[in-house]
Amino acid sequence: MIRKFHSVRLRLTAWYVATLALVLSVFGALLYGVVTYQLVRHHDSSLKDAASQVAHVLSEHEDCESLTESQRAELDRVGHLILFHEVAGEKRVFYRSTDLALLQIPSEALASSSESLGGAFETVEGPINPVRIYTEPYRSRSGRRGLIHVAAGLGDVPGPLASLRLALLLMAPLAVLFSSVGGYWLAGRALAPVDEVTRLAQEIGASSLSRRLPVGKAQDEVARLVDTFNQMIARLEGSFESMKRFTADASHELRGPLTTMRGAIDVALSKPREASDYRQALTSVGEDVNRLRSIAEDLLVLARADAGHVRIERLPVRLDVVAAEVAESLGPLAVERALSLATRCETPVSVHGDERWLRQLVFNLLDNAIKFSSSTRPAEGAAVVTIEVSERAGIAVLSVSDTGPGIPEEALPHIFERFYRADGARSYRGREGFGLGLSIAEWVAHAHQGTIAAANAPGGGSAFTVSLPLA
Repeated sequence: MIRKFHSVRLRLTAWYVATLALVLSVFGALLYGVVTYQLVRHHDSSLKDAASQVAHVLSEHEDCESLTESQRAELDRVGHLILFHEVAGEKRVFYRSTDLALLQIPSEALASSSESLGGAFETVEGPINPVRIYTEPYRSRSGRRGLIHVAAGLGDVPGPLASLRLALLLMAPLAVLFSSVGGYWLAGRALAPVDEVTRLAQEIGASSLSRRLPVGKAQDEVARLVDTFNQMIARLEGSFESMKRFTADASHELRGPLTTMRGAIDVALSKPREASDYRQALTSVGEDVNRLRSIAEDLLVLARADAGHVRIERLPVRLDVVAAEVAESLGPLAVERALSLATRCETPVSVHGDERWLRQLVFNLLDNAIKFSSSTRPAEGAAVVTIEVSERAGIAVLSVSDTGPGIPEEALPHIFERFYRADGARSYRGREGFGLGLSIAEWVAHAHQGTIAAANAPGGGSAFTVSLPLA
């Protein structure tokens, strides 16, 4: 129940109802105020005109204490009129219209009026209907001060106002009620796709990441949300597949040396042997240990890189010098494999980066090229493996090419994946790789804001090109 109370649907309905109630309240109050103002002020202009007419009549004589017959006749035509003037500081009535009794104005309403209320309107409640009174001070030519009261009945104003109040007080709650029901229904319709997406998303687990949420025809916010969910699920599926493939490949790579070690040990211990036999068995085990250590070190590098725990320094590094030194260190290996290794690093090229990892990048590419190159010695003067460092359009370019069998076209998109090897296409003699060197090379290139690409050379063999920003 608490979860349903905190649902988005209920909160949207509550906000909608509260906003509508506030708008209707403000609108109703303004409407009632405007109507009341118009009904009450309907006679104001005529009352002011009548007061002006009375003041003009009173100004015809120097003093108005005693009105002439003509003045009384003119004042009688004005109607609903009462005149005060001061005698010894007291207000006394010296004229009252004969029809004033029809309005039944309470005497205290007129007695409470003073000169301070001059030029002011006032509404008083009469026994039958409200009465609108306009009070205006005057001063006769002789200096006598007084007050002019002009009154007019407002008619049946309370009736329409009462009907308006009833309509507002009755219709506003009904409008809020019906709007709340309609808003709750509309919110449910609008959020129904979200509930469906939630239900389907809960059904997708690690074993069903291939499923996708249905995208509606309307390109609205829900459709964009579903599309984002599908993209996230696709990334999760790719990550899970990569993790499963990585786990399977790592298990396969580790199982081989362990099986070989177990077999060598079992054979050595199966019966008493000569010291040379034990030495040979230990030598074989040592090679497998080195193989396991290499795999563990490469896996540790990639794991730390994935976790972001590898610190890359940003210092000026001569890439041409690093490439030349790595090529020189691998020269004996190339000679051992009857290969030629050519270095073209004549131009100074500096980049910002970590010399240790850049050296690892060059080493992995060269080692990979030497392992997979043809064992047939080329003609004299020709090179089988070539490493070149140059500058092109403000970019440092490192290129490693070989004359090996090349990379199958279907393997090119996967060549930098971990433990990936194009089996049967790039065979080599006497040394088996782990499928991690190119993955580490790709990480180093990306960590230095660079790129790495693999392609087949037109004349045979493969070429790896690394592009890095210049220092």
